[in-house]
Amino acid sequence: MKKILVAHDGSKSSGKALKKGFELAEKFGSGVTVVSVIPELYLTELMEMDRIRIFETLTEEAKKMMEKIRTEAKGVRQVKTVILQGNPAEEILKAAKKIKAGLIVTGSHGRHGAQKFLLGSVSSKIVDYADCSVLVVK
Repeated sequence: MKKILVAHDGSKSSGKALKKGFELAEKFGSGVTVVSVIPELYLTELMEMDRIRIFETLTEEAKKMMEKIRTEAKGVRQVKTVILQGNPAEEILKAAKKIKAGLIVTGSHGRHGAQKFLLGSVSSKIVDYADCSVLVVK
């Protein structure tokens, strides 16, 4: 297992997934790519200016979170962080395919837990459509 992709959204569950991804990377000498996806806001009834402000805030939060992850990744051979925008499950799957991940590690519940009732769970979509193995961490 050369490459591990960890999906991270800042939730407690994704923090556990990150920890597990780093443990596996240390054990197997794998590189880790941590992916955070900023969801599209076009479906909401917000004015364009508000959408831009929210997007900028979410992007800044993601950048800070990724910087913290890079500094805390001791013992892992290689850590890359990526911030994407779009549908979280789709972007995570595309990123995993692009880097040829051998494993995707994701939390069981994301930061936006109520959305799973409307859109379906990100982790279950990843499990259903991934080309590689998936570890869902509770």
